[in-house]
Amino acid sequence: MSGFERVQELVEAISQTGRGARGVSRLALTEADRQAREIVIEEMKSLGMTVTTDACCNLWGRFEGSTDQPGVAVGSHLDSVPEGGRYDGVLGVACGLGAVRDILAENPHPRRSLSVVVFTSEESSRFSLATIGSKAVTGSLSLMDTLRFRDKQGVTLLDALRAFGGRPEEIPRDCLAPASYHSYFELHIEQGPVLDWNGEDVGIVEAIAAPTRFMLEVIGEQAHSGACPMNLRHDAMTAAAEIVLAVERAGQAESEFGTVATVGVCECYPGAMNVVPGRVVLKVDVRGIVEKSIRRACGEIKARVESVCEERGVKANFTLYSADKPVVMDGLLARRIENVCKGLKVKYRRMPSGAGHDAMHMATLIPSALIFVPCKDGVSHNPAEEVDWRRVFPGYEVLLQTVKDIVR
Repeated sequence: MSGFERVQELVEAISQTGRGARGVSRLALTEADRQAREIVIEEMKSLGMTVTTDACCNLWGRFEGSTDQPGVAVGSHLDSVPEGGRYDGVLGVACGLGAVRDILAENPHPRRSLSVVVFTSEESSRFSLATIGSKAVTGSLSLMDTLRFRDKQGVTLLDALRAFGGRPEEIPRDCLAPASYHSYFELHIEQGPVLDWNGEDVGIVEAIAAPTRFMLEVIGEQAHSGACPMNLRHDAMTAAAEIVLAVERAGQAESEFGTVATVGVCECYPGAMNVVPGRVVLKVDVRGIVEKSIRRACGEIKARVESVCEERGVKANFTLYSADKPVVMDGLLARRIENVCKGLKVKYRRMPSGAGHDAMHMATLIPSALIFVPCKDGVSHNPAEEVDWRRVFPGYEVLLQTVKDIVR
């Protein structure tokens, strides 16, 4: 069986874990996540790879090279958003394993080691913190972070890691050394429509947008919806509504720089039809590839929050979750991938990534590359997420050939 045929089988098998009536809900460090990892572990062992798990529950499979030269790692993630699709993250892990299969079939003794990594909790869905595993191995996750972030049930990241077999107290010490690998590669669906609509099969990512994420807790005054006159209300929901629109306007004002702004969560308390809301929680995501533009958008949002609070007699508490910086990918690896595309006559384009990926953290320590393949109409984080395998194959070939040339 070819590596690419096996990729399709693995994606289908993994997509059954956490699958429900509406898409895939495979949140990080849950039973569904464990089931997906077991499929990957079995595949790693069948390829003769040594399987280990680090302090942050990142899963590593490694096939030793015949020399001690730094090896190549390929990776992505298995966790999903609630009611997500089948390919986000999973495709990259499966393609990494497929590439190892094809490389070893041709050359059982590569000079450099081959590793495939499954990063923990790339999605922010459970703990309101994204790319947790890759942050951990690159020294950007502290023990305090594991105590500070928790899910909707109040479970801290620290407790979730321990329950999953991790060793969170060792995270600050269990990091990769700079240049510990020759290179890191990640293949991912684009999650946007550019490749699909333009008939191109590969995107060579030059820079990855970084999110600034924060929570706004709007505090008003809870009251009876029938007995409290309109002119005496301090309605947290109506204040929050103005803030939501302000977030949208801030993104629109910076759109020429590729910056976007989103309110992805709006929680109203006490949440009864006959009660004027006294408290609303908003979770905001501002991201882009131009750092100054991100700062301007966040500054505009904060200024508008202050004015809304003054006008409506409410208060707002601000909690910063993360403020990552945009990352430029390795230029030499991008050129190498471009040359492979030309050699294979694959249609490609150089492009930015609006979504964050684990590659953005790996790039701080190791030369890293991110390869996009098309997804239909750019739909992602949605049960309708779909790929045309004929359009995925060129990207897989490019990944395979690029890694093969390095490790041979």
